[in-house]
Amino acid sequence: MNTRHLLIALALAATSGAVLAQNVSVQAQNVQGKTRAQVIEELKQARADGTLTVSDYDYPRLPAFVSTKTRAQVIEELKVANAQGLVTVGDADYPKLPAFVSTKSRAQVQAELVEYQKHPDPQGLYRGY
Repeated sequence: MNTRHLLIALALAATSGAVLAQNVSVQAQNVQGKTRAQVIEELKQARADGTLTVSDYDYPRLPAFVSTKTRAQVIEELKVANAQGLVTVGDADYPKLPAFVSTKSRAQVQAELVEYQKHPDPQGLYRGY
C-alpha cells in the first residue's frame, strides 16, 4: 500500500512539473517594450533634467526655497501669534482652545440640578449640546 501511494505521489510530481513548464500564451510573448537605445536616451535625459534619483536622500528633489518676507515681517508675525496664544511648544496644549465662558448664572445651574434630581433622566442630561 505504501509503495502504491509513493508511486502515485511521484507520478503527480512529475506531471505537475511538466504542466507548469508549458509556454506562456502567444499574446504575452509578443509584447514589444522599449529598445535598449530608447532606455539609454531616457536615462541621459533624466540625468540632464535632474529628475534621476540615486537614493532616498534626494527623493523627491524640491525646488530651492525663496522667501517672500523680510526678517522683520516674520518677527512681527511671531510677536502677534504669541500675543494671541497661537504659538505652542510641544503637543500638550495643541490645539489652543479658548477659555470656557459660562452663559448661565449660578442660580440657573442650581435650578437645573434640582430639576434633574427630582426627575433623573440620564439621556436628558446631554440634550441641547
